[in-house]
Amino acid sequence: MHFFLDFVRTRDGKIEHAVELVRHYAGETDWIVVDALLGVFDSLEALVRDTKSWAGYLHLVYSTLTPILEKVGWSDANLSGNITFTQGAVIDRLGRLGHSDTCGEARLLFSREQRAGQRLNKSIRPAVYRSVAVTGGQAEKQYFMDLYHSAQRNEEKRMLLTVLGSFTNSQIVQELLDWSMSDDVKLQDRVFLISCLAETGLEGRAMAFKFFKDNFETLSKQYTSGSLLKRLVSGVVRNFNTEQDLDNINEFFKLNPVPGAQMTLDQCLEDLRILISAREHYQVPMLEYFNTHMIRTEAEVIRG
Repeated sequence: MHFFLDFVRTRDGKIEHAVELVRHYAGETDWIVVDALLGVFDSLEALVRDTKSWAGYLHLVYSTLTPILEKVGWSDANLSGNITFTQGAVIDRLGRLGHSDTCGEARLLFSREQRAGQRLNKSIRPAVYRSVAVTGGQAEKQYFMDLYHSAQRNEEKRMLLTVLGSFTNSQIVQELLDWSMSDDVKLQDRVFLISCLAETGLEGRAMAFKFFKDNFETLSKQYTSGSLLKRLVSGVVRNFNTEQDLDNINEFFKLNPVPGAQMTLDQCLEDLRILISAREHYQVPMLEYFNTHMIRTEAEVIRG
């Protein structure tokens, strides 16, 4: 399945054939296969995000991943080896994409922990937290912030940053962006949190880039070169997908150069150009395919 990104770049053949191949992996629990499958979904999502094909894409993901979750379940009692990775990753993806049954179960398990102290299984805890955060409000944010402040291990703090970086409520996103500049968040973790928030969707990436621009003077002094600067620049630009976005990014960095990350920026811009071209090329065939092969029911989706 690693062919998919090259397929998108070269436009070699009909994309519906590639999507049909993906559907054959429904119910496959082996982690190596599932990991590759999720990578394909990442590439496909970039093509259809913010288009009329989005509903069909959701149905494709749901119909492929829910049989996997039905096999591995939510308990870790009978799981072994890399199947625990499959379990967490599938819950995480379905939760992020608003699958109603998955989000409902995640909310139920979270409520039991929050109100009754029933700790979540370690294998699904990050995925459940992130699924709750996607549609969460101030109460959920405060719960996760309290966990972050009480966490002793850096690994735990980093996991909770991915949870905080999953919120999509615009007020909370802005609060978290502002909080990222506080002493509560280490320099390396600041980049991580901003990048996570930029991945949450149309509003998240716009808010993260605006925040980057508004705080550019401070950020450019804190990150002058090295991997953190490259990750920061990449994190706030790589999720865009239109010509207007490309023009806006070019315009900003023409006036505000980042010599320490210029190669990274150039690569991100080249990737964006390729994506824009691919989205235009595949827009009609993707919509035709999904309209023909995918039937979406409102009961499946709680958002999106």
